[in-house]
Amino acid sequence: MERTIDQVCKFRDNMKHTFYILLFLQIPTGMAQNSTVDLQNLLVTKNYAQAEVLLTEQLRLTPNKETKDQLGEVYGYQGKWNESIAIYKELTAAYPQNADYAFKYGGVLARKAQSSNKITALGLVGKIKENFKKAAYLNPKSIGVQWALVDLYITLPGILGGSTSKAFDHAKKLKSISLIDGYLAMGYVHEYDENPAQAKENYIEALELLGNLDGIQRNQLHYQIGKVCAEYGLKLGDGLYHMQQYIKYYTPLDGVPLKWAYFRMAQLYRKRSDIPNARKWITKALQMDGTLKPALMEQEKINAMG
Repeated sequence: MERTIDQVCKFRDNMKHTFYILLFLQIPTGMAQNSTVDLQNLLVTKNYAQAEVLLTEQLRLTPNKETKDQLGEVYGYQGKWNESIAIYKELTAAYPQNADYAFKYGGVLARKAQSSNKITALGLVGKIKENFKKAAYLNPKSIGVQWALVDLYITLPGILGGSTSKAFDHAKKLKSISLIDGYLAMGYVHEYDENPAQAKENYIEALELLGNLDGIQRNQLHYQIGKVCAEYGLKLGDGLYHMQQYIKYYTPLDGVPLKWAYFRMAQLYRKRSDIPNARKWITKALQMDGTLKPALMEQEKINAMG
């Protein structure tokens, strides 16, 4: 399937997985107990500006890689991509064998590419690839890293290294690590490869595994499950639950903006014939972006139902 240069720098709804997945913050044990509690409270309440102030002061008083890592993530939660990039550039240089730092560096670079013009985005592609591939080499069993590479290879034009076959390779690796992620990734690649029957088959296999999930650590997985349920009209109750969880725990680092989650909620409710709730959620989506074409089309379908 032909890909355009625009696909390098604009991330569509389907490009949802793990370019932006950063690990949960790990509180360093050397911090004073009250500071640790304060930081945890600030993160739970999403008061990232105050968390930044606290971490900046802690880093000034006691410089260490853990606090610097946390500050890089907090910058990311606020969409301060340049500041976050600077942090992870330093950390990857100082700790070249740390897979997490390479992964996070690639992730925030990709987020900057998403919000930049074409020229800037194209200039970041090489560094994004370099860091994701390095992270995969250092930690080949990382679910997030493998998802990042699936996205990378399915998204880039061939002239910049895009490759459906390589995307399939990483989807297969995901399947060996996590069955549900593997089936979702295979379905995702089949979608881009214009093979809807194979995509649906893999998505159905993924949904059959919902009952075996022992908790979900990646908020992105909630969105992926909810999206599949919405698109294919399958397990609508499960889809609503997982999309609600995505919305509840959303941060800018999750990749898919809330307007898309609201659109999916409307889609799920419409397919349950719950028109009042469908209208409520499509209104929320269009309030965030009145030009979102899938949401406008969904609104027409909802209105046609009465």
